[in-house]
Amino acid sequence: MAEWLRWRGTPGTQGSSSATLSPDAPSDNPVPAGVEAPGVLLVDDNPANLVSLEAILEPLGVRLAKASSGEQALRFLLREDYAVILLDVRMTGMNGFETASLIKQRERTRNVPIIFLTAYGRDDSELVTGYSTGAVDFLQKPFPPEVLRSKVNVFVELFRAQHQVRAQAELLRQKEAEARELAHRAAGHIDRLRDFTARLSEASTVAEVCRALFEQGLVAAGAKAGAVNLLNDEGDALEIVDAVGYPEQVLAKWRRIPLSNPVPLTEAVREQRPIWLGSLEDWQGRYPHLNAYGIHESAIALPLLVKGRALGAISLSFARARLFTEMDRAFFSALAHACAQALEQVRLITEERRVHEELRRRSEFEQQLVGIVSHDLRNPLAAISMSVGLLEKKGELSDTQRRTVQRIGQASERAARMIRDLLDFTKARLGGGIALHRQTTDLREVVTQVLDEVQGAHPGRHVQVDVAPDVRGEWDPDRIAQVLTNLLSNALAYSPPDAPVRLRTFGEAGHALVSIYNGGDPIPHELLSRLFEPMTRGMLKEGQSSRSIGLGLYIVRDIVRGHGGSVDVVSSVEDGTTFTVRLPRLQD
Repeated sequence: MAEWLRWRGTPGTQGSSSATLSPDAPSDNPVPAGVEAPGVLLVDDNPANLVSLEAILEPLGVRLAKASSGEQALRFLLREDYAVILLDVRMTGMNGFETASLIKQRERTRNVPIIFLTAYGRDDSELVTGYSTGAVDFLQKPFPPEVLRSKVNVFVELFRAQHQVRAQAELLRQKEAEARELAHRAAGHIDRLRDFTARLSEASTVAEVCRALFEQGLVAAGAKAGAVNLLNDEGDALEIVDAVGYPEQVLAKWRRIPLSNPVPLTEAVREQRPIWLGSLEDWQGRYPHLNAYGIHESAIALPLLVKGRALGAISLSFARARLFTEMDRAFFSALAHACAQALEQVRLITEERRVHEELRRRSEFEQQLVGIVSHDLRNPLAAISMSVGLLEKKGELSDTQRRTVQRIGQASERAARMIRDLLDFTKARLGGGIALHRQTTDLREVVTQVLDEVQGAHPGRHVQVDVAPDVRGEWDPDRIAQVLTNLLSNALAYSPPDAPVRLRTFGEAGHALVSIYNGGDPIPHELLSRLFEPMTRGMLKEGQSSRSIGLGLYIVRDIVRGHGGSVDVVSSVEDGTTFTVRLPRLQD
């Protein structure tokens, strides 16, 4: 209390009404809030956030007090009680955790529920700190307005019930003991609800939600038995997913209840409201066709609602008849609401995992299928290539026949390259990576081999070559040849016939560099960022045929990375397009 009084000299802030709520008012006789309009304290150092919270909570019909700092919030709490405090975590000066800690140190305010709000990602340490300082919930911005209204409304209703009891105790002094007990129960409800909500926040399966309800919710409610019943996939029946305290013969009879069956649980779901049965007389009067003797004296059926949609219902049974006060009803409704939110969260997480797993399996299947098909195609292509070679060696072909055989050979060679790309892509995507067989390799020899093959496929084009001598490294020569073939073929395919194409190799500081340049139009800017992704191709000129399935550059990058190197590209109207491969090499 002494710490609080140090801040009493600072001016107050205004609430949502026209009256000014002054934190400098005496604290010995706080003004009691009316039952019709409980107070909600909003604490945030960002005025825009306060305005947003005020707009969200306005439909609840509560009095809103706005504080722009932890110090101002403490002064408001000296003056009156609040149903709930919405407290920003990251404030300048005194942050939310420090403010909450001071609030919980004071006897009169230690049971005021606190909901922390934060615009930053929640981590485990912040959650532990928040709940250890007495928070009942922890919301991350942005959050759905209806969620915040629902959570605040629960505590507003509990607050109304608590103050109604206090007002009755003031008017009827002869019931002072009863009023104290009810007030204590209200505080206990808040504490239990806080603990229960914290436990539910850790649940990731339906079984864990049910366990939290039975281990903490049943004790808090004073029930002797309970069951969680969820709608089946067709939505025409309730099925028990977990239960405790009921005899097996009772569970066997009610394990599946058609929604058309007139019983408390189905009524709660159909009408989307709780069913309160305080005694056996209530049972007989409302459900004369049911025999509740020996099962329970009083019971509740609570619908599990999420955004107006019923998930199922909770049944709670009590050993003795009881009168369900407004406070009890608010508490039990809050209990069911917390369970419904947790179950919906579990459903969303489960569905997300299922979708991700299905996508993963489908992707693996597609990649395995590509690998299998590609592998099986190699045998007939090898037979075609062999037949082409035999025909070319006979020397008995006419010029027309020879050209036809050459076209068949070139087509089979392109198909073989595509199949090799598909197999490499499949291995890379399935985690095996592209196999490398390193050996001492002279880059000049690889370039000579590649030039012969590529220029044979482009007889009308000329490639300018500048190859430095003695550029060697521990590389896979076949894979390096594959890299140069793909890059050089692209340079020839995606440039005009009269555009220059240059290949240059040189060494520098422990690396070998290969640059392949071509003139012509630059690569579109929107394509550059994803050029090395699979199934990505540039736009061919009119009259050009596609010789690629869009895997060449992806495989180039994978091979170069496998060697510990890198590949980059720059492209502009002024300077053309240049791919640069950097490979680590042996030091001389």
